[in-house]
Amino acid sequence: MSAGRAKIQKLIVDALLWCALCVLLIVGFLNQGNIRRLSSVSLRYNTPISGQAAYAARQYSITRSDGSPYWPVFWNEHRASLTSEFKTASTDCISFSGDASTVWPAVYIIGAAPGVTDSIGCVVSEALAWRLWGSFDVVGMPVKVDESERVIRGVFKGEDELALLPYRDEDTSQSWSAVDLVGGPADAVRADAENFAQAAGLGKPDYIIMNGSPSVAGALAALPLLILSCYGLAMIIVFIRKRFREARKPVFYICLILIAVALPAALRALPAWLIPTRWSDFSFWSSLADQALSGMKEFLRATPQLRDVELRVLLIKQAGLMLPAVCIGLAICFRWHIRVGQWLAPAAEQTTHCGGLTPAAEQTT
Repeated sequence: MSAGRAKIQKLIVDALLWCALCVLLIVGFLNQGNIRRLSSVSLRYNTPISGQAAYAARQYSITRSDGSPYWPVFWNEHRASLTSEFKTASTDCISFSGDASTVWPAVYIIGAAPGVTDSIGCVVSEALAWRLWGSFDVVGMPVKVDESERVIRGVFKGEDELALLPYRDEDTSQSWSAVDLVGGPADAVRADAENFAQAAGLGKPDYIIMNGSPSVAGALAALPLLILSCYGLAMIIVFIRKRFREARKPVFYICLILIAVALPAALRALPAWLIPTRWSDFSFWSSLADQALSGMKEFLRATPQLRDVELRVLLIKQAGLMLPAVCIGLAICFRWHIRVGQWLAPAAEQTTHCGGLTPAAEQTT
């Protein structure tokens, strides 16, 4: 009875470990999706860009449409006073010209994001809607933003009070402190963004924030799976070596073929900047490390905007999720190792020697 009870306890512990690991992995990959939506190539300027310069940059992108250029989305953050028929609140606002989802990707409770031609719309977070109206059902309600009249187009999820204010492409009355670059070459690097800014007449950015956060989040999310896969592969190799010695070479060649087949797909999944132009160029890896370190420093040095703060919180959350996931993965591997070792031990003792006799039989002979 005690042996059966111990076996049941082990199975329960294994099931709990696997459930915890699956939950952490699911949340981690979902969190990676949120990080991807907040990540883009972003140019930041200490001196604001005038509306005329922004309009000229858009015209430059239109004329260069055959060369897969970037399409700039301009935005800035500021404080404004929003007044409803009930209350007035001073809150954070993001004014933008372009696609709202690029500036602040959001999940809408009601309504939708304002279109690129909307000049009088406005969307607010659920926290701000609750403060100003005491309800989320506020689509179509008028609101006064400082001295201008706007209409609520939607309410998005958010615990912080925030309003998004759209401006049309032709409106040159606003100045902008940030530019997000949409599209462009698939293997874009920092130099591409800087060259576009110079050619479009935006000037040299003070900071360039590249979209490398999804790669970091994806690597963190895949790490527990990589640990389990490597351990499982190692156990399969050990099993074949102990039980099927004559099959070692065929299995080895089969593994090489599988690796060769999977390698192109794995390389396509990697960002282009992680793949060297020549694998024999060992200086590529040192320069890659320097670029990654300088990019991280620039991301941390730039004056944090609301979206940057949200992105950093998500990255910290990703690291916090994957640390226990790695520990659980190692615990699962350790428990497997004990069981597989016990399972393979009798087979090792029964290995034949000298005409198929066991060591005990040899001593008797």
